[in-house]
Amino acid sequence: MKKSLIFLATRTRFMDFGPHAKRASLFVPSRSMSSAFFPANFTSTKAVLDPTYISVTRAPSTYISLPASQRKLLVLDLNGTLLFRPKGKSKQGQRTVHPRPYIPSLRQYLFHEKTKTWLDTMVWSSAQGHNVGEMVKKVFTVEGEMGLKAVWARDTLDLDPKFYHKKTVTIKDLNKIWKTFPVHNAKTTLLVDDSTQKARLQPWNHVYVKEYGQLERRDDLIERNRRAIGGKEGASTIYQSPLLSANRKPEREQAGRSLDLDTLPKMYTMLSELSVHDKTSLDPSTYTHSTPSSSNGTSTPSDANSTTPLPSGLDSILLALIGILDTIKHQDNVSAWLRSGGIVLCGASDGVGGGTGAMLGNGATIGDRWFDTVHIINWWGDRGKRALEELGIGVVEYD
Repeated sequence: MKKSLIFLATRTRFMDFGPHAKRASLFVPSRSMSSAFFPANFTSTKAVLDPTYISVTRAPSTYISLPASQRKLLVLDLNGTLLFRPKGKSKQGQRTVHPRPYIPSLRQYLFHEKTKTWLDTMVWSSAQGHNVGEMVKKVFTVEGEMGLKAVWARDTLDLDPKFYHKKTVTIKDLNKIWKTFPVHNAKTTLLVDDSTQKARLQPWNHVYVKEYGQLERRDDLIERNRRAIGGKEGASTIYQSPLLSANRKPEREQAGRSLDLDTLPKMYTMLSELSVHDKTSLDPSTYTHSTPSSSNGTSTPSDANSTTPLPSGLDSILLALIGILDTIKHQDNVSAWLRSGGIVLCGASDGVGGGTGAMLGNGATIGDRWFDTVHIINWWGDRGKRALEELGIGVVEYD
């Protein structure tokens, strides 16, 4: 009996969604492909933004002298943003949680009495409820957890039940939050997430942060061990590690093996013998920290063009986030501020210092990897440290 094999070919294409245009393209299915691979809230075309939302983001953002006159809402992701949670369970039967550096300082800032007069904070994660609970307790502690306005998990993403226990594309539609908490809207909300895909419906309310994963955790362990074995104090450094430059594309699965602390002294010794770009030593003492270009704390766009790699130090995204938060508390339109390039311009506007003007600049790019630009990440980190100092909060890396 003659047998024949029939290969069903499905035509696919890759489409630039904007946010990950330089890093990855999103897979777009053809009509013939089964919908079983995609969740109900996934669309295979570019996101069509709501016209009303667009008009809000195009309106000017003006300076607010009293932050409490307009409350802001901070929506925080967990895994990859505030912490790293590797696959596999520990001997105790639970997955290990590694908080990102400066979590203690961020927590104290968010729940400081002065901050709470203008800021509401909530968690929105695509993880399942029981996992979200474990991560929240690890990051915020029981006391901090009580200060959260809400904690949302996977069951709030309107997924088809058959996708609930599967890894699938998820989208965080901020309209759902705004319906639940009517006091907030596009002018007051800031979503912090390491995924641009999740924020595709309201991209100008999103602060895209570098994923905190196995490689970033490894670099932080190297830095901590360097200090433990007598390296020069690097607690004041707030720059990113050159070991993970924007041009490097490692396979996380292969490079993600755990490093025993006993091996770190040898690795540090080896790395110390290397040099990067212009023979810059990995010793932080060889680097002169960049500072804002003007006395009023603003910076010009040209200052943000530096991309020279810097010596190894702890991940400083959360310090930078504190700086961003302490700046947007004085803006009456968060989405407009972000769209106008508030982050990449390092807060530069004709409204800084008490003015009433709108943001300057030609606008930011959706999914802009601002954290890969040396001057920008350092500027916001410095701004975060000043904000902590003003509230009497110490710069604490770990609990």
